[in-house]
Amino acid sequence: MGCKNSKTVPTENVDYRNVPDVNENYPPPYVPDSTRAELYDDDVNTDIQKKIDAMPKGTDGSYKTLLEYLSSGATKETQHVTAIYLWMKAQDYNSAALDLVKEGDTPRGYMKMIKEQRGDFTTFFTIMCRRSGIPCNMITGLGKDGSYYIGMPENSMQTKWNAVYTDEEWHLAHIEWAMQNRDSPDGAEDQNFYFLTDPDDFSTICYPTDFNWQLLDQPMSKKQFLNLPYFGPHFFMMNTSILSPKSGIAKAANGKLDVEIGFPKRHMENIDVSSVTTFIGRLNEVNNTETSLNNLDKYVFVNRKASKFIFEVTFPTAGRYLFDVYGDYGDKQVKKDKKSSKKPGKGLHRLCQFRIISEKEFEDGDIEPLPDSPENGWGPGPRCRRLGLVPLTHFESCIYMKPGEIRDVYFRMDNDLDVTCQLTHNFLPVYELVEQIECTKGDSEVQIRVRIPEMGLYALKIYCREAGSKVFDEACVYLIRQREKARLPEKHRDKMLRNRLEYHIKNHTTEAALIDALDVYKCYNVPDHGEFVQGQDKLKQYWEIKRELRSAIKGRNVNVVKKWIARAKRSTYQQDLQDDINEAERLQDNLNKMKGHRHPMAKMDPQTIIEIRNYKRPPKIVHDVMSSTYLLLGERKEYVQDWEDIQYLLGKHGSDNIQKRVVTRRPEDIDIEIADDADSLIQPYSIDKCRDVSNGICSFYKWNKHMIKEVRQKDQSERERMEEEMQQLEDDVELHDAKDESTLSDDKKGEHVVYKGRGDVNDLEKDVNDVKDDPGNVKSEATDEHGESEIKNRHFMSPSKPPETKQVSPVAYAGWKPADIQ
Repeated sequence: MGCKNSKTVPTENVDYRNVPDVNENYPPPYVPDSTRAELYDDDVNTDIQKKIDAMPKGTDGSYKTLLEYLSSGATKETQHVTAIYLWMKAQDYNSAALDLVKEGDTPRGYMKMIKEQRGDFTTFFTIMCRRSGIPCNMITGLGKDGSYYIGMPENSMQTKWNAVYTDEEWHLAHIEWAMQNRDSPDGAEDQNFYFLTDPDDFSTICYPTDFNWQLLDQPMSKKQFLNLPYFGPHFFMMNTSILSPKSGIAKAANGKLDVEIGFPKRHMENIDVSSVTTFIGRLNEVNNTETSLNNLDKYVFVNRKASKFIFEVTFPTAGRYLFDVYGDYGDKQVKKDKKSSKKPGKGLHRLCQFRIISEKEFEDGDIEPLPDSPENGWGPGPRCRRLGLVPLTHFESCIYMKPGEIRDVYFRMDNDLDVTCQLTHNFLPVYELVEQIECTKGDSEVQIRVRIPEMGLYALKIYCREAGSKVFDEACVYLIRQREKARLPEKHRDKMLRNRLEYHIKNHTTEAALIDALDVYKCYNVPDHGEFVQGQDKLKQYWEIKRELRSAIKGRNVNVVKKWIARAKRSTYQQDLQDDINEAERLQDNLNKMKGHRHPMAKMDPQTIIEIRNYKRPPKIVHDVMSSTYLLLGERKEYVQDWEDIQYLLGKHGSDNIQKRVVTRRPEDIDIEIADDADSLIQPYSIDKCRDVSNGICSFYKWNKHMIKEVRQKDQSERERMEEEMQQLEDDVELHDAKDESTLSDDKKGEHVVYKGRGDVNDLEKDVNDVKDDPGNVKSEATDEHGESEIKNRHFMSPSKPPETKQVSPVAYAGWKPADIQ
């Protein structure tokens, strides 16, 4: 299907049921020279649309007749592609008439497939382009559509768009998004943005699987794409720019952040903006338990400047937020109905979105919300001028005043207006502020005189109405506040001490280091911005609990361990203490399991021990069990072989009493060899055999078995830890050797390598032979098998390392050597 002044390209035979995404015979992707402004001609497109509206009935019965009609009169391939796009937008894909269409290889047949959700617009566009002889690929990747929010999972961002080759250049079009809201008057303008979009703009909303299809000189990575702010179509259509922050994910220092959005200066008087702040959740929460925070609009002040808007955002609580900026031209807002003000952004278009993280937790009374959140924004915006009030003195949204100071605000009246004003405050009643404002009307000007009684935030509201009308409209709202005192640059010493304290707070160095940082911070009277309280909190909530938890683990008292586990779980540093908590819980489980072995020992009747001691010739099982017990208690093996020695040990009192020793004995105090020897003594016996002899011997047997099991578990975990360390060490050595070999191989590639050392290189072979013949010539430390390598080392040094100098004795400079001393 040819166009005038274009090359004749053969059409493709396309199977509408199985359309391949990419045709390998197409030209490779490269950066186009033409821009969308050069390709998308509104006058030409208007003529194309008229032709489509006048298309005879039945023309879309086949692809051939439809494409021939759409290409008629086109002088460029781009015009033909535009005609295909405009025709697709003009169709009703939900029409009941499509139900009567026979399924087949026709345009209306595929429209029926789209209605039944068996086809899609991207494939339909591809079929029509390829059958027109215009190369067209389908590109898959990630996309940011109107429902996108920063942080959305990648599996929810999968999308498909087109790359079409017209007039010997590749251009991008997201037909699927362009077809959305095509029936809405506002949506039509938005969705046309997605057709023949410039690659620089398109790369911010779609990321292809094959980066070459970004059609950029310097393609961006996926990480860069995901870290960008979200950009809506109107962001580019209004020539908007983001001045701050540059990244889509930003941190709010001290709970506050300024978002600066720039516009062309010539359009500033006709631009309305607003914002929506959404609380996602706390910093450490996976799922948001607090669905919303009330009145977040009262924590966003929009200051109107000459060529930008500054959104001064305060985040009342620590957490994660989404911040959306909305905007549109003011003259378009007149045409919108009142229902639009109930939509997010007050009926404006979403321009961009940021994800903001605030770590600052404000106390009650630390921040003051704004006195109002005006529906039409702060300052003299487009609505103010439409109502006939033009500012003459104060063009920004903010007025800086001190208590008792008088300020005059002047407006020019383009119409015969009645003007009134009102002053509001968060806490002061309106009737107390009536006397603080005065409105004087002249022939064509109005003067508003205002003063404030005390420090704080005030809203100066100005209303006007046409002469004779009964209803006042809100024309303009100014924010009155006081300038913050200019902060002098922080002293280098204070900054250094503050950074030091912040480092020890953020990193788990040592408790002593944090205490020292706090003491020095306080000693030098560094102005506190909350770091001192954070440091003290970490001492109490982290280091104290960690120290006591480690002490409880070492003491092995189940009640103390339980107490500090509960304290650690209530701490704000629970995640950082999790390893210690896990270790303590394992110990608690083991101690609970040993209750049946330890407590009977502690509560055992002393008469039972006396009965065991009174044996003259005890059964072998009694002798072996008690010998095993005393081995585990730390007695030497030769001291528990005779029964008389065991009787002597059983007769000790006080701290050497066997009951007290058993209760306080820890597996950490027992070597694995001792545990094996103790186990070999009681291996032939069972619990039933011990119970037949004596209940006391049965208790000692159970304690021995459990203690041996714990010692072996401890030894096994220690071996595994050492094996991991050895493996890591071996890996490090292999990596180091690989680097050395790489360095040596690089040196061998050079034309000439100079070896420095003591001796002539030519004498190496001679010296080696001398060593083989007479090993005694070499120092006594070197053996015969190492003699050759030692000679080599004596002659050669690594070209990549400086020669190692031999250590010289300090007394050698005196003229004698230590070896001379007899």
